[in-house]
Amino acid sequence: MGKVLRKLEKIKSGFTPKHLGIGILCVFLIAVIIYSGSLIYHSGFFKVTRVSSNVPVEPALKNYILNKSLFKLDIRRIHNFISRRHPEYKSTQVLKEFPSSLRINVIQRRPFAQLYLNNFYILDREGVVIGLRESNIFPQMVVIEIGQDNIALSKGMRVTDKRLELSFRLVELIKTRKFLNKFSIKNINVTFPESAYFRVNDTRIVIGNSDFERKLYILENLLNEKLAGDINLVEYIDLRYKKAYIGYKK
Repeated sequence: MGKVLRKLEKIKSGFTPKHLGIGILCVFLIAVIIYSGSLIYHSGFFKVTRVSSNVPVEPALKNYILNKSLFKLDIRRIHNFISRRHPEYKSTQVLKEFPSSLRINVIQRRPFAQLYLNNFYILDREGVVIGLRESNIFPQMVVIEIGQDNIALSKGMRVTDKRLELSFRLVELIKTRKFLNKFSIKNINVTFPESAYFRVNDTRIVIGNSDFERKLYILENLLNEKLAGDINLVEYIDLRYKKAYIGYKK
């Protein structure tokens, strides 16, 4: 009867000396792993000795990164530092590269046009400010005017004025018209969209706020035929109607 009870107790507990040995071994292995991890974490082998980036890295940020363990580096803090200092960047990626490097990849916004509001604000195609200048140092880039001069912008801000998108569409079409390459496109004014205009040399081209492709086609024919070589004698060309109206300088 005693043997039967001992057998039943053994079955109920499910615990044998073999299980005890396996448990002790597992605890030992876990302890070894934790200890080894701690040694690696605190060792100098994974200290950062190299920072690579496709944009200049500020000295203060580089000093924060170098000679720190890759395990201890706060990637979010580095990302936030770059984003605060350069809100004009489109995106920033910070990557740890073992054993001792950190890589910073930045996607920069591409200049598309300039917006004049007392200063010249350089914008990308999304209308985000990526730079500002007191004077026009990029004469090859179209200047857009919206008739406001009491607004101050800063890097990273997005201009949401609907007139800007109207002017951007016109800029894109102008860039595709090769016949305009030989002329100087000085500015696009969309203060009043229904009478929006741009300047070819010193001639005002009134184009309105719609049907740009058709109107530019008419302009091309005028410049190549009727006004060939005489554009500087013209004060304005109004393309808002079915018939183009030409005003000559007096």
